[in-house]
Amino acid sequence: MQTYPNETAIIRRVAWRIVPFLCFAYVINALDRYNVSIAALTMNQDLGLTASAYGLAAGAYFWSYVLCQLPANLVLRKIGARIWLSSIMALWGAISAGTALVWNEQSFVAARFLLGIAEAGYFPGVAYFMTCWFPNRHRGRMMGLFFAASATASIIGAPLSANLLRLNGWGGLAGWQWIFLIEGIPAILLAIYGLIVLRNVPAEAPWLRPHEAAWLQECLDEEASRKPTHGRGLLASVANAQIIPLIIAFMCTLYGVYCVSFFLPLIIKGMGLSNLAVGYVAALPSLCTAIGMITLSRSSDNSGERFWHVLTPVIIGSVATIAAAFLLDNVYLAMVAFCIALTGLSSTLPLFWNLPTAYFGAATAAAGIGIINTFGNMSGYFAPQFTGLLHDATGSYKAPLLLAGCLGLAAPVLIVLSGIRRYVARPAR
Repeated sequence: MQTYPNETAIIRRVAWRIVPFLCFAYVINALDRYNVSIAALTMNQDLGLTASAYGLAAGAYFWSYVLCQLPANLVLRKIGARIWLSSIMALWGAISAGTALVWNEQSFVAARFLLGIAEAGYFPGVAYFMTCWFPNRHRGRMMGLFFAASATASIIGAPLSANLLRLNGWGGLAGWQWIFLIEGIPAILLAIYGLIVLRNVPAEAPWLRPHEAAWLQECLDEEASRKPTHGRGLLASVANAQIIPLIIAFMCTLYGVYCVSFFLPLIIKGMGLSNLAVGYVAALPSLCTAIGMITLSRSSDNSGERFWHVLTPVIIGSVATIAAAFLLDNVYLAMVAFCIALTGLSSTLPLFWNLPTAYFGAATAAAGIGIINTFGNMSGYFAPQFTGLLHDATGSYKAPLLLAGCLGLAAPVLIVLSGIRRYVARPAR
């Protein structure tokens, strides 16, 4: 891969122009997705929801989320990121705020289903968008920052949502209703700003000189031409011995993330803490996760090593999830285990995308990312649903956590068996 005398300066300029906006939008995206976990502290009682019913509704988001992933990315490739990403921000903000109007289990399921449709295009769209702006040797760090934004949402969101619960009765609304109303508005405002700041390709960026934009595009085109699926169709690119095991490994990893993320506030509440204390304590694993994501992604970019940077944290996180299942009687030890579990499982995610994107060519990247994310996020339905069912059947979160940890340990095995390692050799510098 060719270099350019001012490469660092150009990449830094590109990063400052688009990455902060994408990250802040992902904070709001994750906040509007997961604020239900804090709202559930009082909403479940108001709506008469059992743990199983809550798990069903929380998972309903992922029914539509997985179904709309591929169509969303195909639309993005056709009309461009600037219009598409901005449009879906406005839509999910409106639906998230509208969740304050739900009155029973059925309406709650419907609201989550609609939110899944609206948010489906954001993450895979950004993952593809990153390939349109950052060469592989810089992309790991940018994806690490992007994923860390999701963790930041819990650092900010859990305490924020817990404090919004204290507005209970103000204006005739319950505290959980204020959570959805207040936290849905920023996405609508971001949509307007997105139309101003985003550009689809380097040639459209007014803040790059023509020769800088041409160099960057040439680097991206050259990188794409050397990928093994360059010139091949979508079906042949996805239905093969490298990608199918990766899809299953992604599902196994996300199962653990969603199991803990959606139920951690309820688990902590069961340890005897107040609602406000739950909000602050639940933010601790997310703080560790944000630090872990940035640190690991930076380490991977600096060393050029991708494979073991993916495998090692998911192994550690899975073992910690299993350990947490046996420590639920001690809030201090349990929280240490949950911090390690979420940090490990989540820190592997931004680097995971270096595996399939090293394989997909330019023509199949958008759809390929959408397909992997579609199947992977089916865990977003199965995890909360099975966690709720197992809890109601056993009266404890021990069995759900053991299942999540064991599935997580299957992920590195599948990645090794896929043989993808030969496509993610250290990039030339």
